[in-house]
This record gives sequence, C-alpha cells and structure tokens, in this order.
Amino acid sequence: MRYNIIYHIKHNICLVFLFCSAIFFSCTDDFERKNTNPDRLTDEDIKKDLLAVGGFIPTMQTDVIPTSDVGANEYQRAQNLTGDIFSGYMAAIGQWNGSSNNSTYNMDFSDWNDVGFNVAYRSVMSPWNQIRIKSQEYDVPYIYYLAQIIKIAGIHRITDNHGPIPYSQFGKGAMGAVYDSQEVVYESFFEELAEAVAELEKFISSNSNTGPLAKYDLVYNGNIRNWIKFANTLRLRLAIRVAYVNPTLAKKNAEEAVNNSYGVLTDNTDNASVKSGKGYTISHPLTVIWSSYKDIKMGASIESFLKGYNDPRLSKYFQPTASGEYNGVRNGVVISNKSRYEALSNPNVEAGAPIQWMCAAEAYFLRAEGAIRGWNMAGTDNLPSAKDLYNKGIEVSFAQYGVSSSYTSYINNEEALPARFSDVIASNSANPLSTITIKWNDSDSFEKKLERIITQKWLAMYPEGQEAWSEFRRTGYPKIFPVVTNNSSGKINTNIQIRRVPYPKSEYTSNRTNVTEAVNTLLGGADNGGTKVWWDKK
Repeated sequence: MRYNIIYHIKHNICLVFLFCSAIFFSCTDDFERKNTNPDRLTDEDIKKDLLAVGGFIPTMQTDVIPTSDVGANEYQRAQNLTGDIFSGYMAAIGQWNGSSNNSTYNMDFSDWNDVGFNVAYRSVMSPWNQIRIKSQEYDVPYIYYLAQIIKIAGIHRITDNHGPIPYSQFGKGAMGAVYDSQEVVYESFFEELAEAVAELEKFISSNSNTGPLAKYDLVYNGNIRNWIKFANTLRLRLAIRVAYVNPTLAKKNAEEAVNNSYGVLTDNTDNASVKSGKGYTISHPLTVIWSSYKDIKMGASIESFLKGYNDPRLSKYFQPTASGEYNGVRNGVVISNKSRYEALSNPNVEAGAPIQWMCAAEAYFLRAEGAIRGWNMAGTDNLPSAKDLYNKGIEVSFAQYGVSSSYTSYINNEEALPARFSDVIASNSANPLSTITIKWNDSDSFEKKLERIITQKWLAMYPEGQEAWSEFRRTGYPKIFPVVTNNSSGKINTNIQIRRVPYPKSEYTSNRTNVTEAVNTLLGGADNGGTKVWWDKK
C-alpha cells in the first residue's frame, strides 16, 4: 500500500511538471515540434505510404476469386460448386439435399448462388469505390487505374456467371442497384482497360516501375509493367469472349491488346496469382475442400483427356489413389454412399499454392484463336502463326509444371485420343465425346483447329474452372461429359449443359425492382440455368 501511495504522488508530480512545461513551451516558437507525438501517423506519412488508398488493394485481390473467408465456404460455393465442376475439371461428391444440388442442376435449393455475387460487390466493388474516392484526395491516380484492372478481373466473372449486373451506377448514389446489360458492361470493360493501360504507361514514363504500392500488392509486388501486361491479356480474354456476338469489337480490342508496346503475358514469370506476403497468409481453399471436407474429386472429363493423351501434367494436377492409379467421378451422380468415392483422386493443390488468375499459356492459346480468325496476333514476340502460338502455349504450360522434357513428343503426337472413362459404378462409365488429337495440322478446318486450341487451353488453365466453364459455353469445347442426373425440372438441357447461374435470392429480397427489370428486359430469358448470356451465341 505504501508503494502505491508513493507511486501516485510521484505520478501526480510528474503530471504537474508536464503541465507546467507544456505552458512554458507553448510560449515558444518550438511548441509544435515538442508537442507532436513522434509515433503518430501524419497526413504526409499516410500519403507517402499510400495506406489510405493502397490498403484496399489486398482486400480486392484476395476476393477476385473468393479466398479471404476463414475456411473455404465462400470459395466452395462461389467457385468450386459452379465453374470447377461445370467445366469438367472436378466432380462434387457431397450429398447435399440428397444429391439434388448444383452438381445435378438443382440451382434453386439453397443460397449457393448468392455467394460469388455478394463477395464481388462486398470485397471488390466496394473497396474499388473507396480507392476511386481516395485516389483523388491523395492525388495518386495510378492506383485508381490499377484498381480498375483488378475490379474488371473480379467483376467479369460475375457478369459471365449471371449476365446483366449492376455496374455503371455503382458508387454514384443511385437508389438501389440498377442493372446494365452485359453488352454495356463489356463495352465499359474495354474502355476502362484501354484507359488504364494508357495512364499506367504515362506513369512509368515519368516514375519508377514500382513504388509504395509494392507494400500492398499480393500479385505483382507493385510492378507496373506486369500490371500493364496483365491488363492487355485480360482485354484479349474478354475480346475473344465476344467473338461470336460482335466480331468487329472483338477483333479491334484483341489486336490493340496484343500489339501494345508492353504486350501480353508471354512467360510464366508474368503469371497473375495471389500469393502470401505483406502480412497476408494465402491458403488455397481447394486444400480444405479436398482434405477436410472431402467433397471434391478429379472430374471424369479431365481424366479422359489427360489419360488418353498420356499427358505428363496428370500427376501435377491430381493425386494418385492408394493403388497408384488416377480415377475421377462423373458429375451429376446421385451418391448414396460417399465413402465409395472418397478413395478416388484428389486435386493436387496444397495449402501454400498461389491462387491463379491467369497464366501465360492462356495468352498464347487466345492469340492462336485470334490467328485462325485472321486477326493480327504477332505481338511483341512476333509469333503470327496459329501453329506457333498453339505449340508455344503447350510449351509454356509444360514449363510451368516442370515437365518440359515431354514437350516435343507431346506436340508431335497425332494418334492419341481421349480415353474411355470408367466409373466406380459401371453404368456411369462413358466413351469420350471427342476425337481431337494433339498435333497441329494447318489443313484442318476452322472448327477442328478451334477444338484443338480450346482443348489445350482448357488443360493449361487448370484449376481455374470459372474461366474454363466460360470458354466451354462460348465454344462448346472441350467436349465434356454431361451430368448423369439432371434435377433442373427441364430448365437446363442435359446435352447443351448449364449456361448460367441464376441471380441470388438475396437480390429478390433487397433489390427486387431492379433484378426483376433486368430479367424482363435485359437477360433475354427466364432467370434459370438454361438461359444463355449475351455473348453465348455460337
């Protein structure tokens, strides 16, 4: 007790001394310096470190593909139980709702459809809007243009899933979330990407290639040149997407993107992936889904192609079973006993794997398709022919997975065909739907060349199922197995397969007027999985 009394007396004396000192020093010209907390962040400090602006960048990046939630629930519902399975990469073996769920085309039984949409507006569009505002306040426009690129990387996935979406009026104070047609959204994408590239080029011309943004960037560590390449490649991807609905717009944007002075992705060091760093630990959600939930397995379609082609990426993409084999599952199987499937091949994706947005191999296959359409796809590496671009795509993909020694024999294989799939239940087994081979042949028809390009692009983009599903819908390739059981009540054609994800139930609760208007006037059909989106015109 005596110690406490003495302590308080001394403490009070110190306070009196400090008070008197403050009065004394306040009369001097040195008051501000002596009364400033040296640990406090000043406005100048915040501006220098870009905390008020750059701090939103990792928030956006970690949810372009939903990754930021604790666990893997958002990723599973937004990515894995849509694009990953609809693309043929993987198959779900969960018994949700008695196997009447997304995997069997019952798109109405739960709120799974809400997740990707809601995450995109919460974690991509909302932080983008904050960057839009604060980049003006702090006079750092280049961060805004970088955020524009990230925004489009995330939100194009949402419009490709659903069709018309709220876009042009977002953040402008409009009452409710007003929808734009997908055509208008895509036109905005092209304009915004072109503007972002032009402005970032200006930035580099008068600044260093990196800056304070390196503290926040989980993809390219602040390297603006790489962001320009990524933006060009994203523009190329979106241009190819509209090739059937607006070939003139597609050609213009594809050629401008490829032949920009900075070019597109050409090397695996250019690959766009979200990685741990800057205080963030990125754990790939697929690991939780296959190892903890035990809900996902190798898809039958990708097994058929990888095995039939004797593709050396098989062991890089999937894990062998206890017997050393690689065995997958047909989608749309009604599973009465999950344990029968649990021993089959898991995705070979560990927790520390980066979340891949785009790889250089995809860029080569995009250019190869442009070349067979007669577009100028030469680019900065001067590879104008479809054959060279196609082979380069395979080469870069093999290098990405450390199997380059097999490259020459693989591209010259003109006999290998997709293999028959054998399911654990014999009645679910199936012969391959495709007879496409690997080796390029300039005398083949346009359609055969296209199937060859898309099939190899599909193999190279794994495990990014969202993009793979979009390209399957756009082209019909690769020829993947349809679901065994279709619980859509006639809304989705089994052979044509699912075309889109219905709008979230939450939109009908919180934004009914606008979503109803979008369905009635912009979508072009009923709000179900059988209605095609705007660019799906082949």
